[in-house]
Amino acid sequence: MNAAHHHHPEPKLSHNQSKILACLRKTGEPMSAYAILDVVRKAGISHPPTVYRALNDLMRKGMVHRLQSRSAFVACGHGVCDGKFAFAICKACDRVVEISLSDDDQAALLGLAPDEITPEKVTVEIAGLCDHCRAA
Repeated sequence: MNAAHHHHPEPKLSHNQSKILACLRKTGEPMSAYAILDVVRKAGISHPPTVYRALNDLMRKGMVHRLQSRSAFVACGHGVCDGKFAFAICKACDRVVEISLSDDDQAALLGLAPDEITPEKVTVEIAGLCDHCRAA
């Protein structure tokens, strides 16, 4: 399940989107919306709805991903992507590795839905230990 990733040019971002994306890229680890708010407060972003709105826009643009299991957000490891991805997350250090999915991978995962549910999106998060934490 490691397909070629589909790159897109980076879209134009608002001030708030730029600050929040820069925050996520700089930390390089999953962050809750409130942790992001604490960091971007000095850039004049002081209200949770402002952070959530920017995060939603960045997710729509394929530049930020939400880790369902952590209620946290990470910057896309590829800059911008097409929404076909999964994650491997280290349980010990929270390291996140983005896994590109091919169209066939995505179709196979969506095909697992039972007949009474019409699938719209799939979220795959694999939990384990990274090489560093396993060796420790």
